[in-house]
Amino acid sequence: MRIATLALTLGAVLAVSGCSRFGSDSGMNPFGWFGGGSREPTTLEPEEGWVTRSDDPRQPVPQLLSAELEPLNEGQLLLVRAFAPVKGWWGLELITERPQPAEQLRPDDDGILRLVLIGNPPLPQEGQAILPASPESDVLNVALPISTVQLSRLRGIEIRSASGGLSLRP
Repeated sequence: MRIATLALTLGAVLAVSGCSRFGSDSGMNPFGWFGGGSREPTTLEPEEGWVTRSDDPRQPVPQLLSAELEPLNEGQLLLVRAFAPVKGWWGLELITERPQPAEQLRPDDDGILRLVLIGNPPLPQEGQAILPASPESDVLNVALPISTVQLSRLRGIEIRSASGGLSLRP
């Protein structure tokens, strides 16, 4: 008698859960048995697509010098040092190679986070465009905080510049 009651209760729970809103695309939903449900794939991508940086006038910085991870309370700080042959580079930023939603740092399928160090070179009409940079004093520094949750998904970090790249293991 107990087994029959348990089987009826379990069957009723499964039937009701098949009709629920969250299970509406399952095969157990009776409203979808005769072609009543839609089978369009769902996505979180905006209708106009992700914002890309194709219109960004910045370009990769000429040379990377070093990259290291410094500890923070809730993760680590990626510190990148670069060098450009002339003074006046501005608007430096580490961006992901693959377009992603704003404020997201997701690794590729292989677990590697691929970043590019970009910036604006000095404008030709400015006097700085012809001043050579000194390797001792004109180092470009950029930092990027990476949370503990984001670090747990990473196998490595690759940073690219115009002339090469660096790799790190967190």
